[in-house]
Amino acid sequence: MGFDRPTAMGAGWRPGSVPRVDGPPESLRPWLDEPGSLTRRLRALAGDAFGVELQHQHWQRPWPTEAVRLGASTRHAAWVREVQLCRGQTPLVAARSVIPASSLRGPLRRLRRLGRQPLGQLLFGRYPVTRGVIDIAPVQPDSSLARRLARGRATPAWARRSVFRVAGRPLLVTEVFLPALIHALATGERP
Repeated sequence: MGFDRPTAMGAGWRPGSVPRVDGPPESLRPWLDEPGSLTRRLRALAGDAFGVELQHQHWQRPWPTEAVRLGASTRHAAWVREVQLCRGQTPLVAARSVIPASSLRGPLRRLRRLGRQPLGQLLFGRYPVTRGVIDIAPVQPDSSLARRLARGRATPAWARRSVFRVAGRPLLVTEVFLPALIHALATGERP
């Protein structure tokens, strides 16, 4: 099931520049709009406690909405990687990367072997990278996105996604900003 249908996500995905009545908390807005490396920003917040917890990485067909964003077919498998970016044992962001097989040629084939290395560290360090429009959406606790990436956490969260082009090759990254991070940003506490 696609995760960004209005019935699954509430209002659905929209470009971050489009105002919403039910918009994200102001403290989260700079994180949703961050054009650079989210990994770098999380490392600055979490310090030495920053870590990547690998959930899954395998070949699978992209969800229909992912295929549309990538301009790809749902008939062809893509390399899908799901991780949680944490401070210690506390997950702050859940991320899902969808990389078409055609993007894994040449030096980018190493994207299949990232393991616990953050994707952002590789993307923003070695290759010419461009980022497409950042879409954002609320993530309701009963949505398929919450069940899959946010592990069914009871508190609503926010997500963003965008297509990156690395050396001209596309990959889609979806990031769910989890309640621990949202709460910490709103209260000024360290997560």
